Amino acid sequence: MNQYWPSAGGPAPTYPSLQGDLQVDVVVIGAGIVGLTAAELLRRGGKRVAVLEALRVGRQATGKSTAKITSQHGLTYRKLIDDLGEPRAADYAAANQAAIRRIEGFVKELAIDCAFEHKAAYLYGRAEESVPALEAEVEAALRLGLPASFTRELPLPFPVAGAIRFDGQAQFDPVRYLDGLAAAFAREGQLFENTRVTKVESGEPCRVETESGATVTADHVVVATQIPTVPDGMFFAKAYPFAHPMAAGRVDPARAPDGMFKSTDEPSHSFRVDRRNGETYLVAAGGTYKPGHTEEATELAEELERFLQEAFGIEEVAYRWTSEDFSPMDGLPFVGRASSGSPLLVATGFKAWGITNGTAAGAILSDLVLGCENSWAAVFDATRLRPAAGGPTFLKENLEVAGHFVKDRLFGSRSSEVELAPGQGAVFEVEGEKLAVSKDADGRLHALSAICSHLGCVVGWNSIDRSWDCPCHGSRFLEDGSVLTGPATTALERRELAPPGDE
Repeated sequence: MNQYWPSAGGPAPTYPSLQGDLQVDVVVIGAGIVGLTAAELLRRGGKRVAVLEALRVGRQATGKSTAKITSQHGLTYRKLIDDLGEPRAADYAAANQAAIRRIEGFVKELAIDCAFEHKAAYLYGRAEESVPALEAEVEAALRLGLPASFTRELPLPFPVAGAIRFDGQAQFDPVRYLDGLAAAFAREGQLFENTRVTKVESGEPCRVETESGATVTADHVVVATQIPTVPDGMFFAKAYPFAHPMAAGRVDPARAPDGMFKSTDEPSHSFRVDRRNGETYLVAAGGTYKPGHTEEATELAEELERFLQEAFGIEEVAYRWTSEDFSPMDGLPFVGRASSGSPLLVATGFKAWGITNGTAAGAILSDLVLGCENSWAAVFDATRLRPAAGGPTFLKENLEVAGHFVKDRLFGSRSSEVELAPGQGAVFEVEGEKLAVSKDADGRLHALSAICSHLGCVVGWNSIDRSWDCPCHGSRFLEDGSVLTGPATTALERRELAPPGDE
């Protein structure tokens, strides 16, 4: 992987892995923006807190974003009002506006050097046909108290028909921000990296088991792993994975746009400027595809790079990676108790707006544990059931998962003749078994079972990140089979390939 963040600074702080059993009030699984926000607020609330991160602080979902701190979430508010009513839409808007203030408050209070700066956020359309929807979204946003306006003038090197502008928004380096938040938490809290959780047992107390065999007992467990790695609530069936190709390259400062931008066009483009070491970069996300759909991912990555070259003159893309998130069935994240009265708390379904939604989620989860009233908790309630708003999506997405399970197992793989160029990967049928086979830069083949260890779908090759991604529920695995992101908690099984010519 060659992702862009963190953009500057010295060596990243490191934290030990958990070596022995531990007892605390709250264990937080995941050191991204949800987990560390919740952990720091819980620590300030007097709780003994341990954070368990499977890999490194902030380098997973949070560190793969464009890092916009904004409540401008595409064409969101008109639909929320129509589907759920104005009061719930207003709560969503207020929670995300408060998240901007909370991030800025942490940055100032803790003196976090993370390139935080205020910028306007724009949602633009290049075709005149996009204008009515943009104007309707502005009207909806203003009804909810958001800082929205309509404009036809944008600081972009190409014409647009119109745009929504949100003032008072911001951007930052997300990894440096989380490094700063982690350092503040770790002064009194306990933070462990390279500590993968493999099992969570709900009870009094709860019991969390890790890959090394060490266990943590706690009264509450906050599962802040982007998609919950626990089966409670079956959120893998209520929030659906999608991904974007990501890219960053040097841009001429004279052509660098002032602000944060997202298009309504298909495929979409989302971008913003970042400056590091005297250079100006454009950080961008491309169109949406399902994880594991290799050809579509490649096409959208190529399309994104053409856009950067044609619109901004970026001849060389220096960084390429992919970002994955989950779309909730009714348009609102799931945040709260996994089930009624449960000591397990979850947060998922941020729909690519995880910086503010994740910060709001961390605050909601902290308040739930501390017994504090939170006026937004009801709208994000993870136990809700809104069939009118989410039923059709629930049915469509889960039928698609079932289709993947059947079709990919019966078809969708190459013959047993394993032929790959360095850097390539594909699923092959070898002696009746589907194998995920990749070839590294030195020409060595790596073979794994192609069956996802979560619920048995067939994974697909991600040539940008050199990972195996599951199209059904979004689990991702490194080339050696180890888990990159859940909901899977166990690696893909390794397989041996017979040398060419052997029988």
